[in-house]
Amino acid sequence: MESSLKHQIKVGLFTAIGVIMFCISVILLGGDKFFLKKTYILKVRLPQVQGLGRGSVVSLTGVPIGNITDIVFIPKSHDVEVNLSLEQRVQGQITEGSKASIKTQGALGDKYIYIDPGPIDGTPIKEFAFIDTDKTPDFLDIIASKGAELGEVVEVIKEVRLMFANINKDGNSHKLMSNLVQTTNSLNLFLGEARETFKLMRNEAIVPLSSVMKKVDKGQGTLGALVNDSSFYNRMMGFVGESPRNKFLKPIIRDSIQTSEEKKK
Repeated sequence: MESSLKHQIKVGLFTAIGVIMFCISVILLGGDKFFLKKTYILKVRLPQVQGLGRGSVVSLTGVPIGNITDIVFIPKSHDVEVNLSLEQRVQGQITEGSKASIKTQGALGDKYIYIDPGPIDGTPIKEFAFIDTDKTPDFLDIIASKGAELGEVVEVIKEVRLMFANINKDGNSHKLMSNLVQTTNSLNLFLGEARETFKLMRNEAIVPLSSVMKKVDKGQGTLGALVNDSSFYNRMMGFVGESPRNKFLKPIIRDSIQTSEEKKK
């Protein structure tokens, strides 16, 4: 009888421990991993929860620091009040100026509260106070709202893909690259020949012409003697006579003077 009682006590203790472990496992799997830590409550006012629920994660700059404990409607308003249970050790990090927003996590689109901390030397937000909300939409929300425009982008990508597929068809891309390489080589050859031609022209025309001009400037040769000898110019002027312009100007001036004197009389 006594052994049977001990056996029942052992079974009872084992069952109680199993139930406790099961409850702890359920709580951990449910997302409430901070029930054994000191926590405090902050609140967020949101126009919509976008899939948030009790147990959803709250993170500070990406580090999990708590969970959502309750979501209630605000009287005479369409907004909702979200209660956040946060680790007390991070209370000094969440200062006035911090902002909370709804973010999307993972490929499954799980929603969570993201807190962007305020100034590090700011005043910590008191318990049960409201955190300011960041109204900037989430990246995935932007994608969802711009579905039509993104559809056009997808169509453009498909068209580009089709274009490249046609270019690559039957080895056309290889032929195109071969033609480009040949054209580039031909252009390089042409530029090289043009460079050599200009060198020859400079050596055969410009350099000799410069040499001739130097000789003329020094008075060498017939042309140099004519250009640099002023006596030849004086002899030519003596042979030709005075300038024809003077022969015409002198009578005109003389007649003008006589006409002016006659008018005065």
